[in-house]
Amino acid sequence: MSSTNQVTVDRGIETLLQSVTDYVVAINRNYEVIMANDLFRNEFVAGPDARCYQLWRRRENKCEGCVVAKSFEDGKLHVSEEKVIMKDGRIALMRVESIPVRNIKGEIICVFEIATDITRRRDLEKRLSGEGAGVDPILTERIASLQKSEEKYRTIFERSRDTIVLTDSSGRILDINQAGVKTLGYDSKDELLALGFLKVMFERDKDLADIQRKVSREGVIANFESRIVGKNGCIFDALITSNVILDRIGEITGYALIITDITRAKNAYKEIEKRNLRLHALNSISWTVSSSLDLSEVLQRTIDMILDILELGCVRIYLMEQERSELRLAGHKGLSKEFISRLEIQRRGVGDGFLGRAAEQGKIKVIDNLAHCSDPYISPVIEEGLRSTVYIPLISHGESVGVMAVSSQSPFKFSEDYVEFLSAIGAQIGVAVHNAHLYERLRRAYEELRDAQEQVQRTEKLASLGKLAATIAHEINNPIASILTYTRLIMKLIGRNQFKPEKLQDISRYLGVMESETKRCGEIVKNLLAFSRQSDPSVEPHSIGEIIERTLPLIEHELSLKGIQLIKMIPDSLPLLLCDLRQIQQALLNLMMNAAEAMTDGGTLAVEARLSDKQKFIEIRISDTGIGIPKEHIKDIFVPFFTTKEEGKGVGLGLSVVYGIITRHGGSIEVESEEGNGSMFIVSLPTC
Repeated sequence: MSSTNQVTVDRGIETLLQSVTDYVVAINRNYEVIMANDLFRNEFVAGPDARCYQLWRRRENKCEGCVVAKSFEDGKLHVSEEKVIMKDGRIALMRVESIPVRNIKGEIICVFEIATDITRRRDLEKRLSGEGAGVDPILTERIASLQKSEEKYRTIFERSRDTIVLTDSSGRILDINQAGVKTLGYDSKDELLALGFLKVMFERDKDLADIQRKVSREGVIANFESRIVGKNGCIFDALITSNVILDRIGEITGYALIITDITRAKNAYKEIEKRNLRLHALNSISWTVSSSLDLSEVLQRTIDMILDILELGCVRIYLMEQERSELRLAGHKGLSKEFISRLEIQRRGVGDGFLGRAAEQGKIKVIDNLAHCSDPYISPVIEEGLRSTVYIPLISHGESVGVMAVSSQSPFKFSEDYVEFLSAIGAQIGVAVHNAHLYERLRRAYEELRDAQEQVQRTEKLASLGKLAATIAHEINNPIASILTYTRLIMKLIGRNQFKPEKLQDISRYLGVMESETKRCGEIVKNLLAFSRQSDPSVEPHSIGEIIERTLPLIEHELSLKGIQLIKMIPDSLPLLLCDLRQIQQALLNLMMNAAEAMTDGGTLAVEARLSDKQKFIEIRISDTGIGIPKEHIKDIFVPFFTTKEEGKGVGLGLSVVYGIITRHGGSIEVESEEGNGSMFIVSLPTC
């Protein structure tokens, strides 16, 4: 048959089509045969995309007065008598009925053509209206044919596995097959026929009325879902297919109904749906466990899912304390405040009662009737109205870490699949507990590492201060010596009483030098104190130029002693950094001091700040013309305690501290160096 515009036909309708002794085909709007019974297929061979007029009449064009076209146009039943060419070449006279078939939207999706071979009937009528000769043999042959058709119909009718009911136009039951008698639970067909009308078989009278109304209007109805009442009030779910029975002039004389018991199918579907819901819940719980380290959140979401899916009364989850001697209530829902506030509910010794033993033994315990069990903690449970409980141990890596108690406030028997589902959830909770413990250990380890890093940073700062102390001592000695010299000169002038007008200009110059040198000492001490002051990190917007300007005075004396030339390239238009000023100052000072130490015979220290190629980043480049870094050492220079300095001149923490400060600020540090040709450290820091 054609694959175009396929129409899904109910199995019940197909059964009916195969049972009738007429030729039946379903035709779409393109006049393509999309379905046919075996009688039609055996007589008319249909190729792909065959049209009805090609098969019936061997024509290439649509027939004039086509009843199929009429039914598509007005949606009504049409009848005609037409001549068709049979497989053996003879021409047969057919009585053709076209019945439109609609979908649930009322749209005509196809037309059924039912053709009855009336060739012999017309021949008989002619003979009867003529001489009457040879009538008896013809009648005998026709009666035999009718008996054969009746036997075929009766065989199909009785052997069908579905219930088939025939009624008159008023709905009185005329016949029912043996499958129907068995399905409805009656002892015999006569007992069922004694019921009278079909409506006694329907739980809802409205369903039967809807079926009769639709099938009367459309000729056929398929897959109508209803509930059928059998003997002794037994009710089952059913799918009903029905069509009208018409007389010769198209009047409805009755109805044929095929009733399929779908109770087992619906129950199976519900079971599949229930299992899918549970699988979805397990997936959701698994996702929560893997995506959240907040154990309280995992427990609460798990409890909510259990109650939503299983529709039980309440859930309690207990976790073992670290010493593994006591269980603590970690999550719950569906219980009264009075019940939860009780000490024996809040805490329970491992091994005490059903709950404690489930944790101790790691075994599931099901109590279907709490009123008939002995447990030292059962009284408050019964007072709370709980009737049954299952205790699910929470297992992590083969070890019990707690218990989940799921309870019902109505009589309830925990089936095997319920317990299996809860056990799977218990395993997920065990994973969550394990993850939470790992996270807690990692958090503590991280805090200890952070404290150690801060201690290293403070140690390196003290080391830097020690280096600075020597250079600053020299730096401060010079201005202090100048101040002391000019102070003594002024004192001599005072002692000799030489404050004459011509000496005032010299005295003023002496005082100016003293003021300038004093300010210089104060600025050095101020920067040193700012660098050494211990304080909590304070991230605020700062200018990179300001940070560099505050750092350079701390090493100016060192640079001058070694004959190192300083080059600064810092534009005024750079955006601000969001940083801790003192930490960035410490990092830059360490890099500058390392650069100075690398130039024992003088050289050039260049400090440059500029916008990075990366958006919203600033680059600080600190380069020297010193001895450089061997290629094999570059990969290790930021590793703690790695150093190439002589013993007593460094412990290898400086660059490690710099790396930690920069990365904590969301930045990065790189080095470019060639042995004998100096080094360049490139620091990238995010802007505000």
